[in-house]
Amino acid sequence: MSFMLNLWRRDDRPLQFLAVGVGLGLFVLLAGLWFVQIAFASRFENNLRKQSFRTVAIAPVRGKILDRNGRALAENRPRYNADLYLEGLQRQFDDQYASLSAAYRQRMPAVAAGGKHPALKAAVRRQLQLAADCDVVGGISAQVTAALNEPTSFDTNRFLKHYTEYPYVPYPILSDLTPRQVAIFAEQFSGQSSIELETQPVRFYPYGTTAAHLLGFVQRKDPEASFRYSLPNYEGRSGIEKMFDDALRGQTGVKSVLVNNLSYRQREEIDSPSEPGDDVYLTIDLNVQRTAEAALASAIANVRGAAVVLDIRNGDILAMASSPTFDPNNFIPAPTPAEWERLNNPELSPQLNRAIGGAFAPGSTFKIVTAIACLENGLNPNEIFDSPGAYQAPGTRHVIADTAGPGKFDFNRAFYRSSNTYFIEKGIKYAGLRKLLEVARRFHLGEKTRLGPQEVAGYVPAPSEASQAALQHSLADVCIGQEITVSPLQMAVFTAAIANGGVLFWPRVVEKLHHVDSDTYEELVAPGRIRDHVAINPEHLALIRHAMVQDTEVSDPLLGNGTAFDAFHNRQDKSPLLPGFRVAGKTGTAEVKGSDRTPYKTTWFVSYGPFENPRYAVVVMVDHGISGGLSCAPAAEKIYAALLKMEQGGGPARGMVAAMSGRN
Repeated sequence: MSFMLNLWRRDDRPLQFLAVGVGLGLFVLLAGLWFVQIAFASRFENNLRKQSFRTVAIAPVRGKILDRNGRALAENRPRYNADLYLEGLQRQFDDQYASLSAAYRQRMPAVAAGGKHPALKAAVRRQLQLAADCDVVGGISAQVTAALNEPTSFDTNRFLKHYTEYPYVPYPILSDLTPRQVAIFAEQFSGQSSIELETQPVRFYPYGTTAAHLLGFVQRKDPEASFRYSLPNYEGRSGIEKMFDDALRGQTGVKSVLVNNLSYRQREEIDSPSEPGDDVYLTIDLNVQRTAEAALASAIANVRGAAVVLDIRNGDILAMASSPTFDPNNFIPAPTPAEWERLNNPELSPQLNRAIGGAFAPGSTFKIVTAIACLENGLNPNEIFDSPGAYQAPGTRHVIADTAGPGKFDFNRAFYRSSNTYFIEKGIKYAGLRKLLEVARRFHLGEKTRLGPQEVAGYVPAPSEASQAALQHSLADVCIGQEITVSPLQMAVFTAAIANGGVLFWPRVVEKLHHVDSDTYEELVAPGRIRDHVAINPEHLALIRHAMVQDTEVSDPLLGNGTAFDAFHNRQDKSPLLPGFRVAGKTGTAEVKGSDRTPYKTTWFVSYGPFENPRYAVVVMVDHGISGGLSCAPAAEKIYAALLKMEQGGGPARGMVAAMSGRN
């Protein structure tokens, strides 16, 4: 500085300009240093941190799905993976690279002057380094797979992708090791720092196909864009898993991985730990659910159908079965091509929850609606109707067969023998289409129950649409449950209302959440939510209930048996299979045509019990069945047998054995 002042004092213009220039230069230099070291220090520090750290998402433990008694229907099991830490292999990488590069140089022509080989180009060095790393990792993979008796599974392209993009996280050699493989791994590789056994929670359905349609399934979630790498995480794709995915999934955690100039891991820091997901409690009873599924499967070979068990006192769903079904475990990591083909079979539709996602013609079970409509419009239940044994619409060739046959029928016999002719004639005379639709809509048939996104409404036109010509032409068919469609769950809610005196509940399948972090419970859906009070004349209701119990109890050599009698009585001595537990029900068989116009039958049995003090509504529907009495009523009897056994303290195992004993 004194030197510059001396220059300035001398009366020399050029030197003075030089001094000014040097001074300005020093000022700019000092100002730049100040900005770099002080003003922008935090910015450069953050940039350095970003270049040195990699953010990794930590998948939370997914919450459980449990039945009403706390038994896990969907939980997590530990999956053991053999992982390789690349940063621990640097010396082996270097040694193998040296070996490969020396061999490569030996194959190159020597420079004439000095007899030396030329230096390797950068691209060649890169290729040799990748080849060396692949050799090392491939060799270790082969060693591990051989020890664990697994086929060699090293995929060069898969490794190179991992090596290039995520070298700071372990490279998986094998996943989902068996207990025996875990023991072998611990014995042979526990001392090697570069190879470790990682424990990872993975979704698991301990009962396989049980309640699969209700539970749904999960699949691998796409990595979140805000992270450089995401550990395996899953999201719900159907059923409860999808409906409550946010609660079940929990909160993703974050960890920072410090890397060196080669992007290898140096250390890890947990920025925010993951938070486990909440547990979801259902109203389903595991024992009842398994019984319902087994009973449905026993109905016919390769059954396509549904079964619903409802608590008529509050609308809780105790079981909801659909067949054919699937195993949600197969979606982790993904179904095989053969399984995908089966899951997407358009005829079987295994992924369809037929209990709520299918709409079917109710057949003769709809005669309960026809009966109410006729009684309210003046039908005398004691009046005798002489049936010719079939119905033919006036002026047409359309004949509706009648399995009840010809004969004299009052209301009671027409009901338990399920006379088509009686209910068509009376339905046309006393009710009419508008009245039939009004009563059906009074019970909210053909409307969703708000149970989930998979649910369908079915087809029951509003009374205001009754004047349409096409519907009027179908009046005879509507009287016996043709030309309209409902879901099995709707029929269960409807039957429960008949049993409990007209209280129509919103069905409930989800009970509460368990917040694991705070160990507190939150009720999600209150029990016993009333949707409607259906007005029914008590005398009419008593007539219908009496006729329903006759359907399972009447055996008369002259007048004929109830259509469900055989399902509830011993074949040899005709003794009741459920002594002290009377069941009231109605069978149904609807004639329908498939997409190729081939006719088939949709069969039903709707019921409640015990008759004197109703607690349960049981509905069984079998598509492509034989008849309601043969295909559905026996399955319902097995469900009631298990319910009765459990009420008597028989326990889950004994209840299942009794239900599946095939006594009838």
